[in-house]
Formats: sequence, C-alpha cells, structure tokens
Amino acid sequence: MCRRAGRGAVSSEVPPRVRRVAGSSVAATANPCRYYDEGNGIPLTPHDYRSRFTEWDRRSWVRAKPHRDSPFTAGAHYFSPELCPLSACPPVRAAPRHVREAVLVHSLYLHLEFTVQLEMGPVNEICALLRSPRFLPWLPAGMKDDVLRIYTDEAGHAEMSNTLKNAVAAETGVVPVEHRPRFLGALAALYSAELPAYRPLVKLFFAIVSETLITGTLTRLPKDPSVQAAVRELAQDHAADEGRHHAFFRALFELLWPRMPVPLRRKVGVLLPRVIHAFLWPDEPALVRVLATMPEHFADPAAVVAGLAASPACRDAVLRNAAPTLRMFRDNGVFDDPVLAAAFADAGLPGRTG
Repeated sequence: MCRRAGRGAVSSEVPPRVRRVAGSSVAATANPCRYYDEGNGIPLTPHDYRSRFTEWDRRSWVRAKPHRDSPFTAGAHYFSPELCPLSACPPVRAAPRHVREAVLVHSLYLHLEFTVQLEMGPVNEICALLRSPRFLPWLPAGMKDDVLRIYTDEAGHAEMSNTLKNAVAAETGVVPVEHRPRFLGALAALYSAELPAYRPLVKLFFAIVSETLITGTLTRLPKDPSVQAAVRELAQDHAADEGRHHAFFRALFELLWPRMPVPLRRKVGVLLPRVIHAFLWPDEPALVRVLATMPEHFADPAAVVAGLAASPACRDAVLRNAAPTLRMFRDNGVFDDPVLAAAFADAGLPGRTG
C-alpha cells in the first residue's frame, strides 16, 4: 500500500520517475496513490453510500441459511448443458451420454474451484485491504464495516463450494483435473508488470470487475430444473449474496473513479478489458485437460477447445456476461475518454452505444 512517510514526504515505495500513460503522465514525484488515498479533494456527503447489509444477519447465506445437502438424483445433470461451452462443441455433442455427463461434472468442478480461488484470493485480499484504516481512509465508515461482512460471505462461498465439489466427486467417481484457474495467471501478469506503488490499485480494480460481473452461472443455473437440486440451491444462495456484493463494489467504483485524475484513470482503464477477459474468456488450458481425461473420445482436445474459443458464440457470451460491468463503466463516464473507449473497442468490448 502507498502511504506518506511523513508530512510533505513520499513513501520509498513510490517510483522515482514519471510513468507515461496514453500520452499523459503519472508523476512519481507526488505519491501516485494520493488521489485515491485522499479522495482527490472531492468531499463525501451522507448520501454517497447506502448499505445493502442492514439485514445481513437475516439474509446472508453463511449467517441465516442451512448448509445445503439435498441428495443427488439419478438422471439429473450436475451442470446446465446450456452453460457449458464444451457441450456445444460437435465432438462433445457426438459423444456417448455418459461422456457428455462427465463433461458436465467437470464443468461444475471448474466453476466451484474458480469460486474457491477467487473468493479466498483476490476478493478477500482486497476486502482485508479496504478494511485497513490506511487504505482509502476517506471511504464512509459504513463501507469499511460492510467489507467485513463481504469477507465473511466470500469465505462461506469458498467453503460451501469446496464441500459440494467433494460430495460430487464422491458420488460420481469423476476425478477433478488439476489446474490453476486462468484468471489467477492474468492477475499475476498484470500485478507483476506494475511498480509496487500501483499494485494495490491493480488488485482493487480486479476485484471490482469480478464482483460486478453477473454471469449466467449465477442467474440461470438455479432456474434449470434438469440440474441437481444441491447444485441449484448452492448457486441460488450464492447469487443472493452476490447481488449485495455487486451493489457494494459498484458504489465503491462510483466513489473512486471520479476522485482519480485522468492519467491514473487511463493507467488503470487500459487494463480493464484484460481483466474482463480474464474472468469471462473460457479457461482453455483447463478445458483441454478435461477432454484429455477421455482420450478414447477426444483425440485432439486442443483442437476442440481452439474451435470453441474461435466461435462467435464464445465472443457473444463474453459480451453478454460483461454487460453489467460495461454498463457501470458507461454510466460513470469511462468511455467518454477516447483513449479508454478505443482500448475497449480494440479488445472486442465496445463501450459506447449507438
């Protein structure tokens, strides 16, 4: 975290040079974190934050709802075929039913492990940082209180997802593939490319994007009656909590973005398309590993996955799931900056409408 070393001084973490960002500069001679640490001089009002956690004890999954343990039903899917990208691939469609069902089980595993790694990693790391009185100290006190509730929710999501994954493995005998979710590598690359003073900001916006995306897995999986009740119940409980988290992180973005100067907005903004793709683009290495567990049915797993990634349906799904976050950016003037509008357009994520 960036912090002052004393009145008028700058922390040694601040880079001793000027960084160029899309034709502008972020001067390291002034603390680059000053703008988001001090709010850039924009005062807060009592109406700048409205908590969605006033009934948290009664509504939170981890606080008020039972640990889901509905029995598994013979013949029910473990994941929705409509939400499984591999299910649309011709070689998978042509495979025997038990193979298609195994692919769905693996899709559930990938989703659950994604949840565990995201909630325990970037999201809760940022929750802990946001709770610190030295990071964004100008945030409303109620927001810093609510971030502890989010931290608790997210830990619960990770534990319950892991429990379901273990239960499904015991029931089906399908062994999960070992993999590192793709988004972790993307975050590591973005994080390591920046000087230490900027890394908390990268991780912060990574979490903001992750918590404002609303994917079909959360919205449509609970409504698919062909899916196991235990899976639908977990997705429904998770979605209810994430609705409150979405509102929190959108409010955080709306407080933070206007308090950052244009050079810092551009520095962060040009990374945001990569962050969206990190979460929404199919995890190609993991999908290849899944198909490779069934070599008698899929002789060239990499070719199958490459065809999936190149399909218009893949790009359409990314745009559909990114819509809430792109709308948040649009509503807050992100695309009014032509540099950022171009960065999103170049990434296939057009922000402007009309």
